Amino acid sequence: MVKRIMCALHFARMAQPKGTWCRRFAANASSLGGIQRVNLGFFGRMNAGKSTLMNFLTQQQTSIVDATAGTTADTKVTLLELHGIGPCKVFDTAGLDESGDLGAKKLRKTAQVAKECDLILIAYRPYVETAEQALQEPGTRKILDIARSRNRQVALIENVSDEHHGSGFVELGRFNDIPRARVNPTRPEGFDAFVAFLERLHVSASRASQVPLLPLKFMGKDKRLLMNIPMDAETPSGRLLRPQANVQEFALSHYTSTSAFRMDLAAGRSRDLYIKAQERSRFQECVLREQPDLIVTDSQAMDLVYPWLSLPDFQHVALTTFSIVVLSHAGADLDRFIAGLRAFDSLEGGDRVLVAEACNHNRITQVCEDIGTVQIPRHIRKKGRSDQPEIIIEHAFGREFPDDELRRYSLVIHCGGCMIDSQKLQARIEDCKELGVPITNYGLLLSHVQSPGALQKVVAPFLS
Repeated sequence: MVKRIMCALHFARMAQPKGTWCRRFAANASSLGGIQRVNLGFFGRMNAGKSTLMNFLTQQQTSIVDATAGTTADTKVTLLELHGIGPCKVFDTAGLDESGDLGAKKLRKTAQVAKECDLILIAYRPYVETAEQALQEPGTRKILDIARSRNRQVALIENVSDEHHGSGFVELGRFNDIPRARVNPTRPEGFDAFVAFLERLHVSASRASQVPLLPLKFMGKDKRLLMNIPMDAETPSGRLLRPQANVQEFALSHYTSTSAFRMDLAAGRSRDLYIKAQERSRFQECVLREQPDLIVTDSQAMDLVYPWLSLPDFQHVALTTFSIVVLSHAGADLDRFIAGLRAFDSLEGGDRVLVAEACNHNRITQVCEDIGTVQIPRHIRKKGRSDQPEIIIEHAFGREFPDDELRRYSLVIHCGGCMIDSQKLQARIEDCKELGVPITNYGLLLSHVQSPGALQKVVAPFLS
């Protein structure tokens, strides 16, 4: 069934006009909340003037500037708006040439930042080194390797700050096929030209158009959306989760009528057949009443939603999950994530699985079945056999991802990624791709373990 679905995705791709599918699932600089951000970062040796350039671009003392080597001890991040580009996230990174164990740790962190950047700006001071020497520095070569392998835009910034350079900004053409410019941060009149230079880089680096949060064929004044939102002890008070709120906002912005249903998972899974039947009837009556064109459900409810929608009265209703919606919106390649299910099917004793979740909160497993620490591990353990060692399950919560240890894993199972930007999610996906580590997604996996038909159902909305 996994192979059949991948074939369907392939033929859907072929059926669309040339380039449409690439735009549909290519990486894009957007966040789930609809705010597009372009990530750009300053990289270079210690004392190359990265923090000075950061302050020049942000027009404020964003980063500490000092002649002491290694002043920037960790990555500094700031947000700003650059007209012609839009909202930006700007990174000021540690020096690439710091020695010792601490320097190696900083280099790993800086390399991770480079993976998340759309524009990589290599700073150097011409009094200290030539452009060629700057590019040959080992840490810089590592950043350039990342840029080449991941198709990132690079530019050389020659940082000068004395009276011998009268102009605040001069574009110097290309060096080793890399755009290069001279910037004098002491001369404010060069600011506009510097920003215009970054705008031109952004245009050439733009990798994709924005992917709609929901397939537009389900949006419109004559369409209806139903969200299934179970709530448990881990649900935050006073607000919906980000994917839920943004799905509703996106639908309403497209004049699509929306409604929500709170499923009682405990009742739906009750051993008391009467209680279970009552919850099933309550859900089915809601669907009949609302007549939705599309239902978006929490992934953990797939064991109830799919069988309850399998009756003839409901088979015409499209179904997907919040985590698959977020994955698609981030520009991820669904083919790769569906292929990751093959690795799940092939798990054996002694294999190591990483469950990665972008948000970080205290898990209340004693009163609710947390999806990442209880439900998914349960399905993984079912793959084990009594005559084999246990399958090893590890977790990565929050914004950190063990990119330098990925080779240890037979499979990565990732959440929707709604709490990180699309560049960070894409960096994780690309890390797995480069190392040949299979990856899949909460919603796809929980649909797959339910039945082959459930997987086919939740993927179908994203086919032409």
